[in-house]
Amino acid sequence: MDILSAARTGRATPLPPDERRAAILVAVRPVLLERGVAVTSRELAEAAGVAEGTLFRVFADKATLVREAILTAIDPAGSVPELAAIDRSLPLRDRLVAVLAQGLARVDDSMRWMSLLHEIGRLDPARPPAEHHESAVRLWSRRQKAGNEAVTATIAWLLEPDQDRFRLPLEEVIELLTTVLLGTSVRTIDAARGGIEIAPPDPARLVDLVLHGVLADGSPRC
Repeated sequence: MDILSAARTGRATPLPPDERRAAILVAVRPVLLERGVAVTSRELAEAAGVAEGTLFRVFADKATLVREAILTAIDPAGSVPELAAIDRSLPLRDRLVAVLAQGLARVDDSMRWMSLLHEIGRLDPARPPAEHHESAVRLWSRRQKAGNEAVTATIAWLLEPDQDRFRLPLEEVIELLTTVLLGTSVRTIDAARGGIEIAPPDPARLVDLVLHGVLADGSPRC
């Protein structure tokens, strides 16, 4: 049973408008990934567990729904609950491995969503593609900024118990982790664009790089 269906009546569960909107945006993700911009209004409504009429009382049109679903899917803030669920009592290395593993998985998902975002202009041919792109970029930028701030705050909370062990301030440690994650992600994306298959990055090796660098134990510092 999907998140908008009642257990016995088969009717949509009454929800406050904001909650219903958010529930629909999550519910349609699987069919969007499967069908892309070719998805029909009927398929979207079925995925959300509501009638088409109900769907378009919440969203102006299909293009608006699809765009909002994609932007919600790539919003970094969506990873905050999963990050916050990491056991804060784990050893530092294990916490960092969990953080980078989640980050790498999210980058892979975001690549698929961004591909759909570039295609979204096809849903509303009357509107110039450039206008679609500019609107999407503005929305994406605002959400990315707020979402990244939420992610950074959550990671800081996870690492605070060990901040006295770091040689760098906590904010710089988080920035370094982000740089490693983004650099690894760009390498993977570039390889995929060139048709080159490379082994997926190992979060544990990346964490060891951040914590210990590349010098062998006992090697003099340069």
